[in-house]
Amino acid sequence: MNLRDAPIRQKLTVAIMVTSTVAVFLTAAAFIGHEVRTFRQTLAENSQTIARITAAQSSGAVDGENENDCRKILSRLNSEPSILLAALYGRHDKLLARYPESAAVRSFPAVPAAKEYSIEHGAVSIFVPVRQDARMVGKLYLKWDLSPAYRRFRWDAGILALMLIGSLAVARAISAVLQRRISGPILELADTARAVSVNRDYSVRAKKHDSDELGLLTDAFNQMLAQIHTQDEALRKNEDKVRRALQSAEAATKEVQALNAELEDRVTSRTAELAAANQELEAFAYSVSHDLRAPLRHIDAYARALEDEMEKNPAAARQSISRIRLGAQNMGRLVDDLLKLSRIGRVELKLATVRLNSVVEEVLVELKPELANRDVEWRIAELPSATVDPGLIKQVFANLISNAIKFTRPRARAVIEIGTELVDGATAVFIRDNGVGFNMKGAHKLFGVFQRLHRVEDFEGSGVGLHTVQRIVQLHGGKIQANAELDKGATFHFTLKGIEAARSV
Repeated sequence: MNLRDAPIRQKLTVAIMVTSTVAVFLTAAAFIGHEVRTFRQTLAENSQTIARITAAQSSGAVDGENENDCRKILSRLNSEPSILLAALYGRHDKLLARYPESAAVRSFPAVPAAKEYSIEHGAVSIFVPVRQDARMVGKLYLKWDLSPAYRRFRWDAGILALMLIGSLAVARAISAVLQRRISGPILELADTARAVSVNRDYSVRAKKHDSDELGLLTDAFNQMLAQIHTQDEALRKNEDKVRRALQSAEAATKEVQALNAELEDRVTSRTAELAAANQELEAFAYSVSHDLRAPLRHIDAYARALEDEMEKNPAAARQSISRIRLGAQNMGRLVDDLLKLSRIGRVELKLATVRLNSVVEEVLVELKPELANRDVEWRIAELPSATVDPGLIKQVFANLISNAIKFTRPRARAVIEIGTELVDGATAVFIRDNGVGFNMKGAHKLFGVFQRLHRVEDFEGSGVGLHTVQRIVQLHGGKIQANAELDKGATFHFTLKGIEAARSV
C-alpha cells in the first residue's frame, strides 16, 4: 500500500518507528566506531611498548650476535599468549633467534619490512629497530594474534543487537499509545463528516476533546453543521410551497388547454399566474443560493482566521484548513453555475447575425490569462456567419475552448483546431484538441449535470459546463456530439439552425 494513501494511524506509527530506528542505529554505529578506534589505539600502544622493551633488552645480545642470549630473551614472551611469532635479526638481516623455536623458518620474514606497524590476515606485524649506543644493530619482529579481540567484538555485537531489538520493541509500544492519542480525535471528526455525507443528517455533532488546533477545527465544523441544519430545515419548508405552486401551475395549464377556444380571458389570467410562479421560483432559487453562501462565507472566514494564527503549527493542520476553504470556494462556484444554468431555460433568444470568427477572437482575449506560460498552436479556419444569440453562442465557444485549453495542459505543445465540416449532411462547427481525451464508453455521461469523466484532482470543474453548452445548442435548434480517444485528444461538433439560415440570406 502507498504510504500516502495509508490510514493516519499507520502514518504516525511509521513516522515514530522510522525516527526511533534511525536514532538507535546511529547511536549503535557511533558506539561500535568508538570501540573499534579505542581497541586499535590500545593495541598499537601495548604491542609497540612490548616490542620496544624487548628490543632494548636484546640490544647487547644482537650487537654481539649471541644467538643463545637472543633465544632466552625471546622465550620470555611466552607470558603474552597473544604473541604468535617473534624474531631477532642481526646485521645484514641475519636471523639470530626465533620464537617459538618450533615454528618453521619460512614462517618468519626473510627480510625485515620497512613498515613498522601493519594489520593483515587477523594479526598485527611489528618491526622495531634494535639500537646499541644510538647505532642500529638489528631488528625485532613480533606477530600479534587478533582472534581474541575479534571474538570479543562478536560477543559485543550480539549483545548490542539484542539491545537494539528491545529498544525498537519499546518504541513500537510507545508509538501505539501516542498515535492513538493524536489520531483518535481526527478519526472521530472524519467519522462524523462521513455520517453527515452518507445520511444527510446535519443534527449530528463532532465531539471536542482538547482546546488545541483540532479543537478549534471541531468547533468550526460543528458551527458549520448547525448553520447547514438551519438552512436545510428552511429548504424543507419551502419545498412544500414550491411543490404546491408547481401543482397549481400544472392544473392551471391543463385547464387553459381545455378551455383555450372559449376562455381567452382565463388563458390570460392563468398565463399571468404562471409568470408569477416563475418569478417566485427564480426568487426562491436566488434565496437558496444566497443562503447557501452565508455558511460558506463563515467557514472561509473561520478557516482564514485560524490559518493566520497557526503559522508555526504543523503542515497537516494547515492542509486541512486549506481543504475547508477550497471546498467552500468550489461550492460557491457550483451555486453560480447552477444559477446560470437555471436562467438559460427561461431566456428569450435575441437573434442577430454575427461572424463566428469574431466570437472566437473575443473568447481568446478573455481566456488569455489561462494561456500564460503555455505553448499552444492555434489552427482557426474561416468560420461562417450565423443568426444566433451572440451572448449565448459566446458561452458555447468559451466553454469548449476553455475545456480544450484545460485538457491539453499535460502536453508540452498543445494543438487546438477550430473549423467546420459536414456532419450528417449539415454544416457543423468543430473544436479539436490533442489533449488527454476520454474513453467513449463514458460518453453518455458527458452532457449530464455534475457528470465528470476525469478526477477533480487532475482537472478542475463543476460538471455543469457541457450541459450548459448542450442546452444553448438545443435552444438554437442544433445538436452537439463528441468523439475522443483516451490520451489522443477530443473533438466536439455542434450544429446551429442559424448557420444554415445565415447562408440562405
